[in-house]
Amino acid sequence: MAKEQIFLNKKVYGIQSIKDSIDREFVEFSLKNFEINELFNIYNALFYDISLRGTKSHSSIVKESTKYAGYPRNPLLDEIENLEEQIVDIKEEIDSIEDEHPFIKNHSVIRNRNDEQLNYYIQSGRKRQINNDDAFKAIKTQTGKIKLPDSEFVILLNSQAIGGIVSGPPINTVEDISIDVLEINRFSMNNSDLPAPRNIHRN
Repeated sequence: MAKEQIFLNKKVYGIQSIKDSIDREFVEFSLKNFEINELFNIYNALFYDISLRGTKSHSSIVKESTKYAGYPRNPLLDEIENLEEQIVDIKEEIDSIEDEHPFIKNHSVIRNRNDEQLNYYIQSGRKRQINNDDAFKAIKTQTGKIKLPDSEFVILLNSQAIGGIVSGPPINTVEDISIDVLEINRFSMNNSDLPAPRNIHRN
Protein backbone atom coordinates (compact mmCIF):
# COMPACT_ATOMS: atom_id res chain seq x y z
CA MET A 1 0.00 0.00 0.00
CA ALA A 2 1.41 3.35 -1.10
CA LYS A 3 2.12 5.87 1.63
CA GLU A 4 0.22 9.15 1.41
CA GLN A 5 2.23 12.25 2.07
CA ILE A 6 0.65 15.11 4.00
CA PHE A 7 2.23 18.53 3.63
CA LEU A 8 1.97 21.01 6.56
CA ASN A 9 2.44 24.67 5.76
CA LYS A 10 3.49 26.94 8.57
CA LYS A 11 2.77 30.60 8.07
CA VAL A 12 5.07 32.91 9.96
CA TYR A 13 3.87 36.42 10.80
CA GLY A 14 6.18 39.31 11.21
CA ILE A 15 5.62 41.89 13.91
CA GLN A 16 4.03 44.37 11.54
CA SER A 17 1.84 41.64 10.01
CA ILE A 18 0.56 40.71 13.44
CA LYS A 19 -0.39 44.30 14.15
CA ASP A 20 -2.20 44.51 10.82
CA SER A 21 -3.93 41.12 10.90
CA ILE A 22 -4.89 40.33 14.50
CA ASP A 23 -7.65 42.21 16.36
CA ARG A 24 -6.31 42.64 19.85
CA GLU A 25 -9.42 44.45 21.26
CA PHE A 26 -11.40 42.38 23.76
CA VAL A 27 -14.80 43.67 22.80
CA GLU A 28 -16.54 40.71 24.42
CA PHE A 29 -15.22 41.70 27.88
CA SER A 30 -15.99 45.42 27.84
CA LEU A 31 -18.40 46.55 30.60
CA LYS A 32 -21.73 48.03 29.60
CA ASN A 33 -22.59 51.44 30.93
CA PHE A 34 -26.12 51.30 32.31
CA GLU A 35 -28.39 54.29 32.38
CA ILE A 36 -30.27 55.20 35.57
CA ASN A 37 -33.57 54.72 33.78
CA GLU A 38 -32.55 51.15 32.92
CA LEU A 39 -31.93 50.43 36.61
CA PHE A 40 -35.39 51.56 37.59
CA ASN A 41 -36.99 49.76 34.68
CA ILE A 42 -35.34 46.51 35.82
CA TYR A 43 -36.30 47.19 39.43
CA ASN A 44 -39.93 47.83 38.50
CA ALA A 45 -40.04 44.72 36.32
CA LEU A 46 -38.70 42.54 39.15
CA PHE A 47 -40.45 44.39 41.96
CA TYR A 48 -42.81 41.58 43.00
CA ASP A 49 -40.14 38.92 42.46
CA ILE A 50 -37.78 40.51 45.00
CA SER A 51 -38.02 39.14 48.54
CA LEU A 52 -39.17 41.39 51.35
CA ARG A 53 -36.37 40.26 53.68
CA GLY A 54 -32.88 38.92 53.14
CA THR A 55 -29.53 39.90 51.69
CA LYS A 56 -31.01 40.66 48.26
CA SER A 57 -34.41 42.06 49.15
CA HIS A 58 -36.45 45.22 49.38
CA SER A 59 -35.25 45.62 52.97
CA SER A 60 -31.60 45.49 51.97
CA ILE A 61 -32.19 48.05 49.21
CA VAL A 62 -33.85 50.39 51.67
CA LYS A 63 -31.05 49.84 54.21
CA GLU A 64 -28.28 50.65 51.73
CA SER A 65 -30.14 53.66 50.34
CA THR A 66 -30.75 54.98 53.83
CA LYS A 67 -27.04 54.72 54.64
CA TYR A 68 -26.29 56.98 51.71
CA ALA A 69 -29.25 59.38 51.60
CA GLY A 70 -30.47 59.26 55.19
CA TYR A 71 -34.03 58.84 56.37
CA PRO A 72 -36.72 60.75 54.48
CA ARG A 73 -38.25 63.66 56.40
CA ASN A 74 -41.63 62.89 57.89
CA PRO A 75 -44.17 65.24 56.24
CA LEU A 76 -45.98 65.46 59.59
CA LEU A 77 -42.95 67.32 60.98
CA ASP A 78 -43.47 70.10 58.44
CA GLU A 79 -47.11 70.35 59.42
CA ILE A 80 -46.25 70.42 63.13
CA GLU A 81 -43.62 73.14 62.62
CA ASN A 82 -46.11 75.16 60.57
CA LEU A 83 -48.72 74.90 63.33
CA GLU A 84 -46.16 75.85 65.98
CA GLU A 85 -45.23 78.96 63.98
CA GLN A 86 -48.91 79.88 63.71
CA ILE A 87 -49.31 79.45 67.48
CA VAL A 88 -46.33 81.75 68.09
CA ASP A 89 -47.78 84.38 65.73
CA ILE A 90 -51.24 84.20 67.31
CA LYS A 91 -49.75 84.37 70.82
CA GLU A 92 -47.77 87.47 69.83
CA GLU A 93 -50.91 89.10 68.42
CA ILE A 94 -52.78 88.40 71.65
CA ASP A 95 -49.93 89.69 73.83
CA SER A 96 -49.77 92.85 71.72
CA ILE A 97 -53.33 93.85 72.66
CA GLU A 98 -53.38 96.61 75.27
CA ASP A 99 -54.92 95.42 78.51
CA GLU A 100 -56.80 97.53 81.03
CA HIS A 101 -57.06 97.57 84.80
CA PRO A 102 -60.65 97.22 85.99
CA PHE A 103 -60.52 100.48 87.99
CA ILE A 104 -57.47 102.54 87.07
CA LYS A 105 -57.26 103.96 83.57
CA ASN A 106 -54.15 103.51 81.43
CA HIS A 107 -51.74 106.49 81.42
CA SER A 108 -52.59 107.31 85.03
CA VAL A 109 -49.89 107.76 87.66
CA ILE A 110 -50.33 106.22 91.09
CA ARG A 111 -48.30 107.04 94.19
CA ASN A 112 -47.72 105.24 97.45
CA ARG A 113 -49.44 107.41 100.06
CA ASN A 114 -46.71 106.51 102.57
CA ASP A 115 -43.77 107.26 100.24
CA GLU A 116 -44.03 110.00 97.62
CA GLN A 117 -40.89 108.65 95.89
CA LEU A 118 -42.77 105.52 94.82
CA ASN A 119 -44.62 106.52 91.67
CA TYR A 120 -46.00 104.14 89.05
CA TYR A 121 -47.25 104.65 85.51
CA ILE A 122 -50.21 102.51 84.49
CA GLN A 123 -49.79 100.99 81.03
CA SER A 124 -51.75 98.06 79.66
CA GLY A 125 -53.30 97.61 83.10
CA ARG A 126 -49.88 97.15 84.71
CA LYS A 127 -47.92 99.34 87.10
CA ARG A 128 -44.51 100.51 85.92
CA GLN A 129 -42.32 102.05 88.61
CA ILE A 130 -40.97 105.45 87.59
CA ASN A 131 -37.32 105.72 88.60
CA ASN A 132 -36.43 108.89 86.72
CA ASP A 133 -37.56 112.48 87.37
CA ASP A 134 -37.33 113.42 83.69
CA ALA A 135 -39.53 110.45 82.83
CA PHE A 136 -42.09 111.61 85.42
CA LYS A 137 -42.15 115.08 83.83
CA ALA A 138 -42.40 113.57 80.36
CA ILE A 139 -45.45 111.57 81.41
CA LYS A 140 -47.11 114.72 82.76
CA THR A 141 -46.35 116.46 79.48
CA GLN A 142 -47.71 113.59 77.37
CA THR A 143 -50.94 113.55 79.37
CA GLY A 144 -51.32 117.34 79.03
CA LYS A 145 -51.06 117.94 82.77
CA ILE A 146 -47.58 119.42 83.08
CA LYS A 147 -48.92 122.51 84.89
CA LEU A 148 -50.97 120.47 87.33
CA PRO A 149 -49.49 120.07 90.84
CA ASP A 150 -48.25 116.56 91.56
CA SER A 151 -50.75 116.23 94.38
CA GLU A 152 -53.59 116.62 91.88
CA PHE A 153 -51.90 114.63 89.13
CA VAL A 154 -51.19 111.39 90.98
CA ILE A 155 -53.61 108.88 92.50
CA LEU A 156 -52.73 108.00 96.08
CA LEU A 157 -53.01 104.33 97.02
CA ASN A 158 -51.86 102.30 100.00
CA SER A 159 -49.13 99.67 99.70
CA GLN A 160 -51.60 96.79 99.68
CA ALA A 161 -53.54 98.21 96.73
CA ILE A 162 -50.37 98.94 94.77
CA GLY A 163 -48.99 95.48 95.51
CA GLY A 164 -52.11 93.92 94.04
CA ILE A 165 -51.52 95.45 90.60
CA VAL A 166 -49.56 93.35 88.12
CA SER A 167 -46.10 94.81 87.53
CA GLY A 168 -44.70 95.89 84.21
CA PRO A 169 -41.10 96.76 83.31
CA PRO A 170 -39.70 99.72 85.28
CA ILE A 171 -39.21 103.13 83.69
CA ASN A 172 -35.57 104.12 84.11
CA THR A 173 -35.30 106.54 81.19
CA VAL A 174 -37.66 108.73 79.15
CA GLU A 175 -37.31 106.28 76.26
CA ASP A 176 -38.67 103.47 78.43
CA ILE A 177 -42.09 105.11 78.41
CA SER A 178 -42.65 104.25 74.75
CA ILE A 179 -41.81 100.54 74.68
CA ASP A 180 -44.16 98.15 72.90
CA VAL A 181 -47.27 96.82 74.59
CA LEU A 182 -45.97 93.34 73.80
CA GLU A 183 -42.92 93.92 76.00
CA ILE A 184 -45.05 95.32 78.81
CA ASN A 185 -47.49 92.41 78.76
CA ARG A 186 -44.81 89.75 78.59
CA PHE A 187 -42.83 91.24 81.46
CA SER A 188 -45.35 89.92 83.98
CA MET A 189 -45.28 86.50 82.29
CA ASN A 190 -41.55 86.26 82.80
CA ASN A 191 -41.63 87.52 86.39
CA SER A 192 -43.55 86.09 89.31
CA ASP A 193 -46.23 88.52 90.35
CA LEU A 194 -49.59 88.70 92.06
CA PRO A 195 -52.74 88.77 89.90
CA ALA A 196 -54.63 92.02 89.60
CA PRO A 197 -57.22 92.31 92.40
CA ARG A 198 -60.92 92.83 91.85
CA ASN A 199 -61.06 95.81 94.20
CA ILE A 200 -58.77 98.83 94.53
CA HIS A 201 -58.77 101.00 97.65
CA ARG A 202 -58.66 104.50 96.28
CA ASN A 203 -58.65 107.66 98.34
